[in-house]
Amino acid sequence: MDRWTTEYVISYDGKPSYVVSIMEFRDGKVFRETQYFGDPFAPWPGRAQWVEMMEGRE
Repeated sequence: MDRWTTEYVISYDGKPSYVVSIMEFRDGKVFRETQYFGDPFAPWPGRAQWVEMMEGRE
């Protein structure tokens, strides 16, 4: 079985949603696809010192 993983950002109503997609292939066809969605969030204060905000993602 082959596996392909992608990370991307999609927009709903102008707000970003972060996605990880895992696709599994068998015999050259998609056998299974799993997607994980996450909205941006502020870092926990105890970890904020290690966070580097990215442009357009505040």
